Amino acid sequence: MTPDRRVIRDAGIHDAVRIAEIYNQSIVRRDATMDTVHLGPSEPAMWMEKQGPREYLGVVQAQDLVLGWGIIKRYHPRPGYARAAETSVYIDRDHTGQGHGSAMQTHLVEVARSLDYHHLVAKIWAGNDGSIRMHQRFGYEMVGVQREIGFVDGQWLDVAILQLILD
Repeated sequence: MTPDRRVIRDAGIHDAVRIAEIYNQSIVRRDATMDTVHLGPSEPAMWMEKQGPREYLGVVQAQDLVLGWGIIKRYHPRPGYARAAETSVYIDRDHTGQGHGSAMQTHLVEVARSLDYHHLVAKIWAGNDGSIRMHQRFGYEMVGVQREIGFVDGQWLDVAILQLILD
């Protein structure tokens, strides 16, 4: 899929089914989320309904097909963390490696700046080298690894913590 056919836009309730499908691929692959139970479309719809004024959910699509999605959510509700956010990007397994994740990450950073965030955090499975490299290309720095923080399928999993300080 060429970039000139790619569109990134705000997600709508009508995207909830596709957002859940893409997220569920990561649950099956066991490479990006600690969730172990598939989501239904009601969960992404609820995210959108509960989304705060400084939170964002967007989709990347081409030819009317949602290929991936990205989210910005507050890092923590305490006031001292008001300018910190966590970002996540999920791309359909059949459309990875085509620049859609990078396009969404570019968009998320721009939106985060417009929402007056100063600090972005990404929590990534330590073995997900592709996602770590993609974030590092955007200036994210690895600040640590939380050892054995997740337990999935009888195995302890590490999570890399990356941060990006915005101007």
